[in-house]
Amino acid sequence: MTLGDQGVGDVKTSGARRVTWAGGFAAVALIVAGLPLSGSAFGDQDGSPPPTARSRTGGETPDPAPPPPGSARIRAAGAGSGSVSGPGWASGGATRLLADGYVIRFLDRRAAEWLGPYVRASAAELARITGLSISVDPEPAGYAYPRSRGEIVVGALAGPCVVPADGGAWRAVTDGSGTPGWSCGFHARGVPDTVTGGHAYIDTSFFTAEGKPIARLGEAGMRNHISHELGHTLGLGHADDAPGGCVRGADSGEAPVMCTVSNGYQDSRAGQYVQQFDVQGLRALAEAGGAPVPPQGRVTGLGGRCLGVAGGRPANGTPIRLRDCDGGVGQSWIVEKDGTLRAMGKCLDDLGNGAADGNGIDLFDCNGTAAQKWAVDARGRLVHLASGKALDLAAAGSTDDGAVVLNTPGRGRGQLWTVPK
Repeated sequence: MTLGDQGVGDVKTSGARRVTWAGGFAAVALIVAGLPLSGSAFGDQDGSPPPTARSRTGGETPDPAPPPPGSARIRAAGAGSGSVSGPGWASGGATRLLADGYVIRFLDRRAAEWLGPYVRASAAELARITGLSISVDPEPAGYAYPRSRGEIVVGALAGPCVVPADGGAWRAVTDGSGTPGWSCGFHARGVPDTVTGGHAYIDTSFFTAEGKPIARLGEAGMRNHISHELGHTLGLGHADDAPGGCVRGADSGEAPVMCTVSNGYQDSRAGQYVQQFDVQGLRALAEAGGAPVPPQGRVTGLGGRCLGVAGGRPANGTPIRLRDCDGGVGQSWIVEKDGTLRAMGKCLDDLGNGAADGNGIDLFDCNGTAAQKWAVDARGRLVHLASGKALDLAAAGSTDDGAVVLNTPGRGRGQLWTVPK
């Protein structure tokens, strides 16, 4: 089934303000410090009745409450609902992604030029997170032609999103008559519970005449903004944990990119989905669709203790330690195909890409360098590929909070690690 060959303003979707969209739709205002938006502009802080979701038949059902911290990674969001959620994330009604992936296209040449760099960066991250093929076609798609299965179209338009005054269905328009200061993202479910395509529209008021982000938004804000809307096209809803509130990581202090609250998704690592929250939602939807998501879990060493980020702090340069396992996000590692191990959205890093015995190991922004490439050898040692040295304990014996370093590969048990597969 296609998304249809009608114009943007005729898209047959319906929506809700927060979590569950029967027609697969979500919208968000631009959220950046200094922009004159009232609390009611976000659609969930205006003291109105509880948010609702419009069904395919036009009826309305209550928006489900968010799951409590520590609940199951994926759970039904409401009785009879196909929506799923977990701590810090919620779907917009779908339960799975297409196993054969997606192609992102631009509505016209302006969209390709203005949005292209941000869309390509986000698509690469989405592909890494989900294990799916998510590519970007630079050729403009045009306004009226049959949309293919697995196609996502993004555009840059003036006033593209009509915010309903009565809690009804949202609309996208091409004539500039939308509510000022809003961008929006939709997903379609041509197959029950499955995201079969999507489309997103970024308001051109957030750009200068030359196609650059306005000063109040900046590059970082634009990266977050577009990542947020693309998250909607792949089925994620808003991650608010209460009207006007947004969950934050107990360790990192970060809020989900998919949050709607003012500055909720202004993560300092702009444009990156938060590993503790958004990433888990994308992984759940992809895994349910049969995608080969990268393995995630504890990396354990001597005495069954866990490799972790000291103090659960995601700052660059934070030392890596061997600690008692505590279930924290600082001990949850994603083993990527590119040879990186990621916790809290950053990478296991050989300090300065050093090769000397005793060189320190830290957490650092993932940058694609040789300092962050690792492999498990036949003996179970975690080897830094550039130096050929093995991850080891600085001191003999299994002690809580032991320092982790590089050393010449040997037969010591401190160099043996169990890595998620």
